[in-house]
Amino acid sequence: MEKISKGFLLLCFSLWYLPGFAQLTVKGTVKEQGTERALVKASITAVGSGKTALTDEKGRFELSVANLQDTLRITYLGYTDRLIPLQGRASVIVQLVPDASKLDEVVVVGYGSMKKGEVTSAIANVKSDEFVQGMVRSPTQLLQGKVAGLQMSNPSGDPTAGVQINIRGVSTISASSDPLVVIDGIPGGSLNAIAPEDVESIDVLKDGSAAAIYGTRGTNGVILVTTKKAKAGAASLDYHTYYSYEQLQKKPELLNATDYRSLLQDPQFADKVSDEGTSTDWVEEVTRTPINFVHNLSLRGGTASTNYMLSGTYRSQEGVLLRTYKKPIILKANINHNMWDDKLKFQFNISNSMVTQQVTWYDAFLQAMLSNPTRPVYAADGTYNEYGVSYKPYNPVALLNEETDKQRANTLLTSGRITYSPISNLNVSVMGGFQRYDDTRDKWNTFRYFTTTIENKNGEVTKWNNLHMDRTLELTADYVKDIGLHSITGMIGYNYQDFNRQGSSMYAFDFPTDYFEAWNIQSSNAILDGRAQLSSYRNNSKLISFFGRLTYNYADKYMVMTSLRREGSTKFGKDNKWGFFPAVSAGWRISKERFMENAKAIDDLKLRVGYGITGTEIGSAYQSLVLLNYTSPSFLNGEWIRGVVPASNPNPNLKWERKAEWNVGLDVSLLKSRISATLDLYDRTTSNLLAEYQVPVPPNYTSSMWANVGKINNRGVEISLTGKAVQREQFDLSLTGNFSYNKNKVVSLSNESYQRDYWYTGWTSSGIQQYTHIVKQGEPLGNFYGLKAVGLSEEGRWLVEALDGGQKLQSEAGQEDKQVLGNGLPKMYASLNVYMRYRKFDLGMMVRGAFDYQVFNEYRAHWETMGRISEGNLPKSALNKPFGSNSYVWEPQVYNSYFIEDGDFVKIDNITFGYNLNLNNKYFKRLRVYLSGLNLYTFTGYKGMDPEVSIKGLAPGVESKSLYPTVRSYTLGCMINL
Repeated sequence: MEKISKGFLLLCFSLWYLPGFAQLTVKGTVKEQGTERALVKASITAVGSGKTALTDEKGRFELSVANLQDTLRITYLGYTDRLIPLQGRASVIVQLVPDASKLDEVVVVGYGSMKKGEVTSAIANVKSDEFVQGMVRSPTQLLQGKVAGLQMSNPSGDPTAGVQINIRGVSTISASSDPLVVIDGIPGGSLNAIAPEDVESIDVLKDGSAAAIYGTRGTNGVILVTTKKAKAGAASLDYHTYYSYEQLQKKPELLNATDYRSLLQDPQFADKVSDEGTSTDWVEEVTRTPINFVHNLSLRGGTASTNYMLSGTYRSQEGVLLRTYKKPIILKANINHNMWDDKLKFQFNISNSMVTQQVTWYDAFLQAMLSNPTRPVYAADGTYNEYGVSYKPYNPVALLNEETDKQRANTLLTSGRITYSPISNLNVSVMGGFQRYDDTRDKWNTFRYFTTTIENKNGEVTKWNNLHMDRTLELTADYVKDIGLHSITGMIGYNYQDFNRQGSSMYAFDFPTDYFEAWNIQSSNAILDGRAQLSSYRNNSKLISFFGRLTYNYADKYMVMTSLRREGSTKFGKDNKWGFFPAVSAGWRISKERFMENAKAIDDLKLRVGYGITGTEIGSAYQSLVLLNYTSPSFLNGEWIRGVVPASNPNPNLKWERKAEWNVGLDVSLLKSRISATLDLYDRTTSNLLAEYQVPVPPNYTSSMWANVGKINNRGVEISLTGKAVQREQFDLSLTGNFSYNKNKVVSLSNESYQRDYWYTGWTSSGIQQYTHIVKQGEPLGNFYGLKAVGLSEEGRWLVEALDGGQKLQSEAGQEDKQVLGNGLPKMYASLNVYMRYRKFDLGMMVRGAFDYQVFNEYRAHWETMGRISEGNLPKSALNKPFGSNSYVWEPQVYNSYFIEDGDFVKIDNITFGYNLNLNNKYFKRLRVYLSGLNLYTFTGYKGMDPEVSIKGLAPGVESKSLYPTVRSYTLGCMINL
């Protein structure tokens, strides 16, 4: 009886207590507000218990809760989060509102795409509405100032020149430092084949874990360009046109005619200058203020199963120097077709660019700066005024008018993709791509050019032609599997690329007439006596790759991505043709942890860690082999015979440069996405650096050998911060700032087989003929190396710092007195983008700068001395007396620290003011009119033309004396949607 009583009491207690442990099930559906579209893989969390669930393909979910008074948190990338109190309900229908600040948050990651919230690597995404506005020269210029860690320079105003790009510093000393460009999935696609107006978005893979999927070409980062695609719907016609007015960004400060004549009153110069009776602004004579224009027309439409996009662009870009221009016509088409309930998809892309351009010898602008401002352009008989000697300036107007250098280039980029989905979540694709580039270049000068009037060559003709063909075959398969809160994605692929290059050139002079321009070259007398030149080349290389990627995601909280690429190249030695390039990265969304529930201000907080290995190819297709050259011909036994000699040493061990990179990042979003920030820290080391080393002869054929020896390190920090200060129906204000810092160091240049502690590089050209830079173990790349100027003697000769700390004349200084004088690579870049909208008006402004670097002003070094006043005009700064001296500089041109200046600058780079009108009538849907300025003003202490100089090669930071001046442009544009 006692046992029964105890059992009864225990049963009663259990019946009273167990409801506290009972688990109730809540069911529901999550849809998009307004469209009722089911949201797949939306995250539902019970706030009380922390339990989570994901919606299925119909937007449905089931979730266990402790009681029906709990609250559900529903989140979905691209939508505003919602908190839903159950209030006793066991079934709910939830509608989420799209968040304009998060829409389209999909980034391209190489051979696929993923939601931005799932990314675990350092990847930046820039949409078309964020691009730089105005007359840009290249699609990559659209990114200027938009991506932290992307270092970009525009050192030339030449319309035929491109922009220079480094990502996270320079990671090689002999190979190219350009990032890999992938256009619509084709690695190595030419940016000349597409118009900036046709670009939809650009993604930048910055760290090793993101770029490793591209293997041998991912060391310098990857730029993924996505062009505008077809869309289903009624036919839509878009027309975009703009006109730009360009002018010199800065005129050089030279002695004008009045200044020049005043020197005649000074006995120091009276016998060195001559007044030739006129006043000529030579810079005005060789420049102009061109008006350029662009017309872009695109048509899109089709059904859900078949749709198309066609576009055509014509650009007319004239340069500020006379007769220079670039005029491309670009045609593009994209067609998509789906069948079998979208299980089979066809995509076809084709883009063709036809460019005609005129280039010039940059010395024309230099000769304008050097010409006597009292000298007329033309002589009394109408011919050009020429001095007739080589050490005096050539007539710059003649340089531009009497030589033609015309290039015609055609770039075809085409690809087709077939995708088959036999079962749900499995896609198998085959893609074929073809790129063809061919150009012809004809350069000739008349009998009025200096090579005839001074050098008696009677006209010159040079002709070049090149043909490049790249073929790509790609096979991929990807599969997605969701198991509860677990999501797994796998991708495998194969890639084959074949590269063919060929070309030829011919040069001849001494013609009976210049009437035929670049044609009738066989009439050259130089051909008859063997003084003409002919050359040709051809080479081929191949890349074969096998690659794969695996991603894992648990409830959008824990994420892992791994990839592996095995790649082979015909360019390397027989023992090292294949390489492995693995990568792994992980992400932890801290904001989804239970301990963050009370941090209401934090919308999203994600920690990222990644590690990846990438490679770098060599430039030449046959660098690992013995190359042979023919000797000069000899006449033996009645015939001409050429011998054959080795031109290089073989190296079967030649292999990839190998870059290993760590990246730690943090992404944060605060106050309902009003503030967002990204922080990345990286450390990348490139080993097996390719360089040329001296070797003994014999046993080697020649005295130099290409080998993998050195090591270089880059480490730095990148910060991006966006604040949406005001968000109102009638008024928006947002600011985005980017900052990056990079520190570079050459770790080693030697190993047990090859030793080299340093070498000199860079060159000051004729007149000075000295190296400007040093590459040295333990020091950063880009160091200027030379003598430190400390004063001027009474005779106007340079005094420099000696090794013992004393002073000596520069003419008496030796190699032991030289030291590091600065560095030509900026360590810091920063930019600020401001966007403001009031009703239908908007205003965008971008300010950017580069800091902590130096620039060698080569023009000043050559011509800032009164010792050359008899040769031509000088800069006004030649009248200065350095270091408080009582004398002008009389010593001829020299290279020393006095001409190496701080290059820090801040530019008001882009301002755009626009007006938007949504018409939505039977004729027009939308109209936008805007006014934009590019490269508007530069704040700097630099005395030269522009502190934004070259960041490429081993001798960066030089403003050449022979340059094409940078320009400022003002643009008026109109966009119409019909």
